[in-house]
Amino acid sequence: MTDTFTRTELNPIKLTEMLEELENTVELHSISVRYKGEIVLEGAWAPFSLNEPQMMHSLSKIGTSICVGFAVDEGKLHLEDHFLDYVREELPASYDEALEDITIYDLLTMQAGSKECCNNVWFSRIEKDWETNWLKQPKIREDIGKAFHYDSGCSYTLSRIVSKVMGENCLSIMQKRVFDKIGFGQINWLTSPEGHNTGGWGMYLTASQISALAQLLLQKGNWKGEQLVPAWWIEEMGKMRVEIPGDEKKALTHYAYHIKAGKEIFAAEGAFGQYLICFRDFPVAIGITAGAREYLAADICLKYMKEAISEPCNEEQLEAAEKALRAKLNSLSLVQPEGTFRTARKEAAKLFDRKILFTENPRKVESVVFTKEGYRIKIEAVINGEQKTLYASYKAWKRNNLYPDDFTKKYQSVAYAMDAEALYLSVGLINTSYKEEYSLWVNSEDKVIATWRPNVTYLPEEPDMVWKFTGTFE
Repeated sequence: MTDTFTRTELNPIKLTEMLEELENTVELHSISVRYKGEIVLEGAWAPFSLNEPQMMHSLSKIGTSICVGFAVDEGKLHLEDHFLDYVREELPASYDEALEDITIYDLLTMQAGSKECCNNVWFSRIEKDWETNWLKQPKIREDIGKAFHYDSGCSYTLSRIVSKVMGENCLSIMQKRVFDKIGFGQINWLTSPEGHNTGGWGMYLTASQISALAQLLLQKGNWKGEQLVPAWWIEEMGKMRVEIPGDEKKALTHYAYHIKAGKEIFAAEGAFGQYLICFRDFPVAIGITAGAREYLAADICLKYMKEAISEPCNEEQLEAAEKALRAKLNSLSLVQPEGTFRTARKEAAKLFDRKILFTENPRKVESVVFTKEGYRIKIEAVINGEQKTLYASYKAWKRNNLYPDDFTKKYQSVAYAMDAEALYLSVGLINTSYKEEYSLWVNSEDKVIATWRPNVTYLPEEPDMVWKFTGTFE
């Protein structure tokens, strides 16, 4: 799929301004905008693409919410039910008795009194028995059913309960009832060690698929005349239910049924700036993937889309404005690595044709050999015990399929540049939110000094988001 703009009554000047502010404020990877049910604008910032799905973080929760809706609609689950009635056999020997007070509704609205936000990182540290380990966590009893406490453990538990009452997991339900009907093809969704969908994260979608799901919500669950999701549940999903502390001035001020809600929009939101946005008063549905540190995209989209609808473009400006928007869409790319040299000169040449052994670093790169091959670099690396070979192009993204059998980390695109002293690498981990910058140089003691700077991370942040490590020549 190529970048797309379709002429509508939307003001192309405002659409261009929206893209530029998104680009300058959040690291946008892809966007898909539907207006009156049709895709009117799509684009992806290289090395990311419109065709390759990215791992969703909490945006995945919308799938869990829809599945809960199916179960409730069919009378297999009730929002007032106490959730322990469905997972009691997984209770640890000792647990907080406040768990007895929590209902399905409380889980769905993040009012379960959680003291700790158990996110994907928290769960990744647990080798087995996710549910039992989550049930060990203490609760704030007085907040149950009364206050917002974000916790993806609520989502995992809902996923587990849906599987029990429906006889199949959330992905299977969504695949048959929604994804296949819309024409998505097979969707991936991560599972726990026990094989249950994570519920709160780990679904893989493209921006176009996200905007299609947003469109489905706008259409009250109806797709081409077929009611895929109960309309009454869609209505309930987007209602403002519990205030989110600190978000009073944002477009999304409340939590709803596992999505966020405001007066003008409701949206599924995921870490690092992923969005499924539905407008309440306008026929606008938006899908976004990103690698952003702050949750600003929804507010930006709300501002400019309202202006694009309410402020028509002057006829004299229209042709030039549309041309400018198309030019913008045809040149989308994330920032290339710094440096102006294609080939190694002076001190930077010392990095080539020698094996470098690295100290501990966040990406677990144990060793590397750089070899120049024309205007590209061959990189032979040992990463977490695995030998990998990949290539980088000069100020252009070179795609590498490093893990053909693993959809979670399949593609990595690499660009390079050099100056007299250092080699710079930019790496896009296409199936994730991550884009990384590396720099390497050799000091006077013939030691390699390296830095790693990610766009976003779950790691405890270093100053300026820069991690330093060293290497020695074998």
